[in-house]
Amino acid sequence: MQTRNLYLMLCILLMYYTSVAQNKSGNKWVFGVARGVIATFADTNKPAIEPKYINSPFYAWHGHSNICDSATGKLLFSCNGMVLFDSNGVVMENGDSLVPLKAYTHNAIPNGMHTQNSLILPKGNSGQFYVFVVSVTDSLYNAKWVAGTDRAPFNILMYNIVDINANGGLGKVISKNNVLLSNVEMHKIGMMACRHANGRDWWLLKQGQYDTNQIIRFLVTPDSIAGPWIQNYNGTDPDTYKKVWDLIGQYAFSPDGKKFAYVKSFCQQLTLADFDRCTGILSNFTLHNIPIDTTPSPDPKYKYDSLLNGVCFSPNNQYVYISKRWNIYQYEYNQPDSTQAWYHVIQGPDTGMLYFQYYSSLHRGIDGRIYIGNWAGQTKQMSVIDKPDIKGVGCQFCRKCFRLDDTTYMGFGAPPDMPDFTLGGTGQPCWPLSSDKLGVVSDELVVYPNPTSGRLTVKNAQGKTKELYNAIGQLMLRTKDDEMNVSGLAKGVYYLKCGIFTKKIIIE
Repeated sequence: MQTRNLYLMLCILLMYYTSVAQNKSGNKWVFGVARGVIATFADTNKPAIEPKYINSPFYAWHGHSNICDSATGKLLFSCNGMVLFDSNGVVMENGDSLVPLKAYTHNAIPNGMHTQNSLILPKGNSGQFYVFVVSVTDSLYNAKWVAGTDRAPFNILMYNIVDINANGGLGKVISKNNVLLSNVEMHKIGMMACRHANGRDWWLLKQGQYDTNQIIRFLVTPDSIAGPWIQNYNGTDPDTYKKVWDLIGQYAFSPDGKKFAYVKSFCQQLTLADFDRCTGILSNFTLHNIPIDTTPSPDPKYKYDSLLNGVCFSPNNQYVYISKRWNIYQYEYNQPDSTQAWYHVIQGPDTGMLYFQYYSSLHRGIDGRIYIGNWAGQTKQMSVIDKPDIKGVGCQFCRKCFRLDDTTYMGFGAPPDMPDFTLGGTGQPCWPLSSDKLGVVSDELVVYPNPTSGRLTVKNAQGKTKELYNAIGQLMLRTKDDEMNVSGLAKGVYYLKCGIFTKKIIIE
């Protein structure tokens, strides 16, 4: 009876977490090159664009992100990949130099130029936020970021913590340059998050080491960041001969969080996989050959349209949109006939070649449209897919119709990188709450002392993996040792899993 009551109570808690689906953290977009603008989503119309940050050297090209208040939609702060700006467009207190010196001074104005260089996630409901930034250490920069090298990788993933309640509500970085992952030569692109099935935590995924098909994931909670866990999938590294072109490509999750997609530069394949929001594990990887437009290229440097830039799911989870340098495709991934699955949305520039900026990353707005970034970022318009849930011509490619027509010098690079904040919990408990073995007592597995407030000893499981989960299915500890130090965990009910056995643990 006690276990049943606990189960019901936690299901109610999960239903509460699911209610965050109306989250307004993504209601405003901050972007712009040489000057910042804000796009505000208020209804089903295209968002209004407001010129901002006129007097500051604001560069947010491709690696930028921002976040709003989850209840009101008010802009809180933004990141251009190297610097944090408050809601007024002023550098936040302690918000400068988020990356090592060599990377920071690589461009005349510090900014993350590569897609998905930064990402902002809430740190619970305390008014604090994680800001994740991927970059390169000075030593690796000196060794490999020079002209003529076959690759110029990133090798460090860091996070900062912002307290938006500080400095009169303008925010302050209270913990800076914390290293989450280092000494791994990573691709410069490919970082995105998806909300955990519990509706509170987040899975952060990062494209991993060169010469592998490696995805690195972290579990981001209000109290800690667990990981890394590394997952490899079958296939070949798409850029074995052109490492330097890892500066374009994109990770994407479907609106329901069940599917994952990835494209990258010269690789003419779309990677799709199923995503488990409980475990963060990807499965059922498939590779899909993307059509190649063999029309002579408008750019003499490339024979055909070979550079992949962006990927995005339609709001109804049925289609994937893919952007190349000057072509955009729609793919119905559940259609078994490939000749019927692909639709060529647009061939060639969306304006005269002299003014064409090349298509870059794709971003789904909360208005149900897909916005198409500009690679060069020197014009004040973006093209849009107005009805991405409709197959074929009905998706309505809208040429340069997301506009800011004023006379101030600036440009639009791409919308900010941000996860889908409107995605709530699944309403279904993850393991161990869904397990038939919940609280099963086994004579083979001996765990003591229980209850405990310090160390937990496991007998008869030497060399086996032991995993400790909290009551909402969040992995707290994993080890092959026979002892666990649980003194840093909050009081409550936990579940120890070892092989097929599960034991309920009380931490006092």
